Amino acid sequence: MKRYIAIAALALVATGCENGSMEVQNPNEIRVEASLGGTRATLTDFEEGDTMGLFAVEYADGVQQPLQLIGNYLSNEPLTYNNGEWTPNKTLFWSDKPCDFYGIYPYQELGTLKNFLFDLTPNQAGEGYEASDLMWANHINVSREDGAVQLPFQHLMSRLVVDIVRGPKYEGELPEDIDVHVYNTATTALVDLAAGNLEKYQLSEKNTITMRQLDGDTFDAIIVPQHIERNTPLVEITMEGIAYLLEYSISFRPGHQHTITVTLNTSPDQEKIEISIDGEVGGWE
Repeated sequence: MKRYIAIAALALVATGCENGSMEVQNPNEIRVEASLGGTRATLTDFEEGDTMGLFAVEYADGVQQPLQLIGNYLSNEPLTYNNGEWTPNKTLFWSDKPCDFYGIYPYQELGTLKNFLFDLTPNQAGEGYEASDLMWANHINVSREDGAVQLPFQHLMSRLVVDIVRGPKYEGELPEDIDVHVYNTATTALVDLAAGNLEKYQLSEKNTITMRQLDGDTFDAIIVPQHIERNTPLVEITMEGIAYLLEYSISFRPGHQHTITVTLNTSPDQEKIEISIDGEVGGWE
């Protein structure tokens, strides 16, 4: 009888583990749920292996305290997105006091918070786009009883989208070998990570950014917020070995998407190509 009972108990334990019923969440562990105020590299959600930095600042006698580089309740703890959850390198436990939480994506090695220099990656045709999409989130006055910490991330940079369309006089299909570059843009931002804002670093070098191709006719890039005068070449479109420089006056705004529609009215194999440009500013979605 004892042998039979022991076997039955083992079977129940195995069944419970298989169904996941034996796994209990420690209520003292901090759980984080992050959302995107817009879109980034995948255009949908966070990806496996993405890493953010998490800060938590305790209240003192009910009074909100400032975020600091070190000395917070949590200071730049890395959390990695795995299997739909944000997993810390070590278990993070709740404070007995309310806390303000801050998230920074992608994770940064920080030497300062208020005068942090962030460099865009000029080649954004690959992973450079995602690495350049600096985002920030906060959740104020959170306690253990509130459950998971909700971090709604927002974009700090600007996004430029270039749509290439065929005009009524354009003959045939658009070429497949289209490359688009952004000229004469500052690629270093001065960031205040405590306040969640940034501006162009005045001593930044100006570089050429290679835009990412979303499909055959649409390209995008992350841009440091700044103003570009019309007498300065902004966009270069290369098709079938021929490059076209386009001048355009634009003020890139933080957290906004700027769309430029380039209409080709004659084929690029003609001696003279007719191009018209229209622009608009909207939410980054």
